[in-house]
Amino acid sequence: MATDIRNARFYVLEQDDPSTPTDAIPVSFEEAFKEAEKLTAGGRAVHVLYTEEATQTQLTRFAEAGIRTSLAPQG
Repeated sequence: MATDIRNARFYVLEQDDPSTPTDAIPVSFEEAFKEAEKLTAGGRAVHVLYTEEATQTQLTRFAEAGIRTSLAPQG
């Protein structure tokens, strides 16, 4: 069964924010990338969690922008 990249979801978290990943709202790649870039440009430390449907290209764009990413916990 093929993975549909349209199902990929991203969660933008500020590292100094005490909220947990379960508090984060899932968004599309474009929304997450824009928000993470905006926060990073403002001097905030950002961490983006992603679901397994994310593509290597999407993750590379975050890496090139200096934005930390990791796979979102399942369950």
